Amino acid sequence: MHAHFGNISSHIHALRRPAVTLTALCAAAVMMAGLAAPASAAENDTKAVSNAIQSGSPSQTADTATLRTWWHDNAEKNGSSAIADGTVRESPYYSTSVSQSGDEQTSYKSFTYISLPRSGNGKVGYTEQDGAEFAADSNLSMSWSTFEYSADAQVDVSLDTGQSITSPDQVTIRPTSDNFKKTLINDHTVRISVPYSDAGYRFSVEFEPQLFTSYNDNSGGSGALTTDPSSGMAVSTEPRNAMLVFAQPMLTGSKASEHIPDKDASNVKQISTGAVNDLDSIDENIDTLYFGPGTYWMGSQYRAQLPANIKWVYLAPGAYVKGAFEFLSDTASFKVTGYGVLSGEQYVYEADTENGYKHLDPNKSDCHSSCVKMLQFESSGTPQTLDLQGVTVANPPYHTFVMYGDEDGPFAMTVNNYQQIGGWYWQTDGLEMYKGSTLSNSFFHSNDDVIKLYHSNVTVNNNVIWKNENGPVFQWGWASRDVDKVSVADTDIIHNRMYWNDQKYNTCVFNSSSSYLDMGATNLADTSKTFQNMTFTNTNVEGMVNCVARIYSMQNTKNIRIDGLHVDAWNKLSVDAQQNFFKAFTDSTGKSVTIGNQTTENSGLLLHNYTVGNTSITKSGDNWASQELGRLNFDAALWDNWDATADDEPQGQAPELSVTGVTDGETAEQRKLPVSGESDAASVRISVNNGEDVPVTLGEGKFSTAITLPEVSNTVRITAVGSNGVMTVKRYTVYAFGSLTGSLSDPKGDDNGPGSYVYPSNGAFSKGSFDLRSFSIYRDGDTVRFVTTVDGAISNAWGGNGMSTQRLNIYLRAAAKANARSASTATAELPGTNTFTQGAWQKAIVVDGRNNGSRYESGVYNPGSAPEKSADVSVSVVQGNAIVASLPASSLAGIDLSKAGYQIAMFSSAEDSEGIGNVRPVYSKACWDGQESCGSFVQQYRFGGGLGVVADNAAHDSITTDSNAIDVFSGKQSQAKLMSLDKSQVVLPFLYLQDSDTPQPSDDPSSKGTGSGGGSHANAQSGSGQSDTAQSQVKTGVLARSGVSVGSILAVVLLLVIAAGISYRIRQLKHR
Repeated sequence: MHAHFGNISSHIHALRRPAVTLTALCAAAVMMAGLAAPASAAENDTKAVSNAIQSGSPSQTADTATLRTWWHDNAEKNGSSAIADGTVRESPYYSTSVSQSGDEQTSYKSFTYISLPRSGNGKVGYTEQDGAEFAADSNLSMSWSTFEYSADAQVDVSLDTGQSITSPDQVTIRPTSDNFKKTLINDHTVRISVPYSDAGYRFSVEFEPQLFTSYNDNSGGSGALTTDPSSGMAVSTEPRNAMLVFAQPMLTGSKASEHIPDKDASNVKQISTGAVNDLDSIDENIDTLYFGPGTYWMGSQYRAQLPANIKWVYLAPGAYVKGAFEFLSDTASFKVTGYGVLSGEQYVYEADTENGYKHLDPNKSDCHSSCVKMLQFESSGTPQTLDLQGVTVANPPYHTFVMYGDEDGPFAMTVNNYQQIGGWYWQTDGLEMYKGSTLSNSFFHSNDDVIKLYHSNVTVNNNVIWKNENGPVFQWGWASRDVDKVSVADTDIIHNRMYWNDQKYNTCVFNSSSSYLDMGATNLADTSKTFQNMTFTNTNVEGMVNCVARIYSMQNTKNIRIDGLHVDAWNKLSVDAQQNFFKAFTDSTGKSVTIGNQTTENSGLLLHNYTVGNTSITKSGDNWASQELGRLNFDAALWDNWDATADDEPQGQAPELSVTGVTDGETAEQRKLPVSGESDAASVRISVNNGEDVPVTLGEGKFSTAITLPEVSNTVRITAVGSNGVMTVKRYTVYAFGSLTGSLSDPKGDDNGPGSYVYPSNGAFSKGSFDLRSFSIYRDGDTVRFVTTVDGAISNAWGGNGMSTQRLNIYLRAAAKANARSASTATAELPGTNTFTQGAWQKAIVVDGRNNGSRYESGVYNPGSAPEKSADVSVSVVQGNAIVASLPASSLAGIDLSKAGYQIAMFSSAEDSEGIGNVRPVYSKACWDGQESCGSFVQQYRFGGGLGVVADNAAHDSITTDSNAIDVFSGKQSQAKLMSLDKSQVVLPFLYLQDSDTPQPSDDPSSKGTGSGGGSHANAQSGSGQSDTAQSQVKTGVLARSGVSVGSILAVVLLLVIAAGISYRIRQLKHR
């Protein structure tokens, strides 16, 4: 239980500023493990050094004026299982030694710690997801070694797995910008030359044999992480067993006295090594706790609730404390300092102090106020300070750092040389930077929001991030805020595993998430608040990433500058998953927040020197848009509120460009489309779906060509390049469904079943998005397409395949059955619908954005007592409110689509555990109102106004005579009468194209759906900011032909809200 680090009484540390890492600390701590294996007597040549290292390893720790290392005698090399209370886990994968530059022959061992997912304990007392599944199943770990220095040092890191290397080039040091010299010592050891810096260094040592690639398995919705490469959707390449080195500046002089207490002073209590469970009551003359080198443990059912007199906790180098600290006082100043380790390894995930420190009770929604946090403070509302310096927080079971009380107290934090290691679980956030705080020279391994910028006058610089799956790197959303003056500089994101194959609200590098109250809602903004004057400088993303920015403005926003953003590459997910968003939300009255005008006032959002690979992304060029390299899918309405510029972009007059033959948002009647135009440019080129740029011949300022539209949704980019290199770019979205067979239409405003159904209150169920308006049938070679429009925007709040909450059923009756339609026997639709058709159906098509792999996933189904799927259906949503179902024509063999009968019904999509057949039940209005023992989730996530309450049966519904359809095509018959709650069976008619004379849908613009931007808007913008006034007319398309106005399409294209869920609210999702 002893830790060696030379003469303990004379340790003078050289730390600069306290480092803050309280929410993401756990994840990074496990990265650096191993024993040192440097030679004790190195020769000048590499061979002699190698022989010396092989003959022995350093046996002493350093305690010199320029170098200090430490060791634990009670260590256990263990990379797989739980360890004893009094044991420190030592890395079996790496070892570390350090020498002073110029004296490499004298090498000192430096202890290599290791963090494991769940600390090798598995899931204790729970079975639900905790965010550590992939890391645990893939046998990931994170080792680290820390030392103090005040002069240049040589760090030898050995890979102790039996794997070997032949060149120092097989070792990568990240951040790569450190550019340290590497020397191969032997076939498993590399020497790294680390120059002295009073900021210290935090870096990853990555041996090539340890690298592996994670993939998204392309399963439904978000997908799941896997090491199976068969999907080809690579997410991240990183070491399976990570190794980190923290070279910490040695504290001297005033810095030492500021951060290191006198352990012999009368106000200081030295804590004895061993079990610690008595810190809740300490003599009131004591205000400082001193943990010297050694091992301490609090056990799994205790955390120190420090009395009001304690304001400083010091963890000496070599101190390893298993536990957590809660400061109960609201004193004016706190300190947590020292190069020791605070580990949460003995606590279970979400250890709830109100549940005996056991995992959160599944009947409790969260334990934000009661779960163990590694460091917890109170704010008095008067000015307070926290000095957080040097500490490594490892293996957090939940948030690493919280402060309760008045968040704008202010509670000014000075955080320096702080490390967070082993953030495997969800909710292992990094630090929230309170008003007036600084964060410098720190490292975070986190599986949630890493650095939270919710307060004014905050400065963050020179930090290294290792990002796991959940949350973004920088977060300033979740609620409306008044914030002014935030400065962030020199951030290196060396790895990330953000894998979501959908469009989540809380991900990317930069993120201002939608509201935590309702992530799908766009009307929860506060127009009285303003977020302004925030600058990010020099942000470097190494490796692949999913997206860089999703900004959902819930308050007025001004002067946001991202200057110097580099991304090595996009991951291999779909382009849709890589979209970057910028949206302005409204308040409950519909009033929008204001965004600064970047075009005229330089007060909006500016991306300057944004590069992907080696390419600069500029708004004046041809690479910024949603399907292009920049992946910027910013709302069209915000065109003047943002810009993307670069120091190397061409300057001068932009060429003129006019185009005919193609219109933004149109539905083409054939896949080959003639295009012509005029330009005074030096050259013109055309690209379809971001493919190869094809030059077109420009004669006397005119061009004419034809393009082919291969997909359902196609992007056409026409670029005119002047002799000065300046571009004018026009972008168009063109849809191609095939040849129209026929259409049906349905009235607006009947998305209420029998007239009594009401929408769930959650914003994921956007009003009008269940209101069926038109249904069209297309034939496209060997493919049949059914295109169904709804009146409102489809928000896709939960990250489905185009939609999350809608579930469309289409039933086909062969033409031969047309006789005696009214006399046909009622036939049950698919399970869970509580609905019948008037006569037998031959095929049922299910269109669902979620539930891939479920019994009744999207597909073509044959009738029977247990309908079986006979073919797949491809699902997409275009134009913001048009649901496209594509299926093999062979799956409908024998059915004449021009003469068939159709019944189209819209349901609410359910997970397997929420209702029969993936259909959500509709409950009574009383149940929806919270009566009859119905939980609050009913009003949030279920339709009301039907019959029955939540029941413990297969249907989850006490009454199943009411249809679960929200809207249906009823033809000339009254939907309200057909679906009356008084009926014992709801029987719906088939409609026939030749009988279609129902009224066309209204063109009321207030009813139109919304769509995403990405350059595809009615008044399409050129790369130089010019408008293409010729693009104001839409050709005949699916919406126009079915009676939905051109205005609908444009509104759809302008406002689509693309949403996604937050992974740490999984429990709530189960009740949706």
